[in-house]
Amino acid sequence: MTPETSGTGFFVYGLAWGVNHGLLPRAKYGPAIDRGWKALEAAIEPDGRLGWVQRVGVAPDQVGREDTQLYGVGAFLLAASEVRRLGPASKGQANR
Repeated sequence: MTPETSGTGFFVYGLAWGVNHGLLPRAKYGPAIDRGWKALEAAIEPDGRLGWVQRVGVAPDQVGREDTQLYGVGAFLLAASEVRRLGPASKGQANR
């Protein structure tokens, strides 16, 4: 399976926002948030660039490590802001 970070960023953001605002139960959605966040972290290149971002277009297209777009970085930052607000729930989430 090929990673794709813009969709992941928006999903992580939405789920974490829902948990942070009491609309979604953390026990149910926390594991998906954690998996998505780990995938986003893994997509950051050594030079700090976020890779695997779908290009803007009318339909899904091939995506690679070198592909990046501003909107993908924006989704990553939105997700990061909400994941940070979650705080640690267990010792398995030490990076928050």
